[in-house]
Amino acid sequence: MQFLQKMLFYMNGRYGLDELSKVLMAAGLLLNIVSNFVGGMIVSVFGIALIAYALLRVLSKEKTNRYKEYRYYITIKQKWLTKVQKLRNKQAQRKVYKVLACPECKQSIRVPKGKGKIRITCPNCKNQFVKKT
Repeated sequence: MQFLQKMLFYMNGRYGLDELSKVLMAAGLLLNIVSNFVGGMIVSVFGIALIAYALLRVLSKEKTNRYKEYRYYITIKQKWLTKVQKLRNKQAQRKVYKVLACPECKQSIRVPKGKGKIRITCPNCKNQFVKKT
């Protein structure tokens, strides 16, 4: 029990473990495992550096700097997640819709599939054209 109290006293005022630190540790461990199979010294050193940086973040007392790094990580993560979600939506809509380009302004227009030849009006330039869907 005394060890736990000492650890709690030591961690008082430290930044602690967050999602970025977990990702850095996992990436470092994964790189070290890969380096065992590939045999690359550089990959192993990079993995150890990631783990060391994650531990530095956990034990750091500079909470504002660590929080800024965390917020930056979250913004990058959100950008990637929105791109992945857009790609998933686009793949799901390919079954129901067909995307055509306006011959005048090259605006992408989504039209339903399986309707035969239809007259399409571009919402951007109001050009009308006939295409098979």
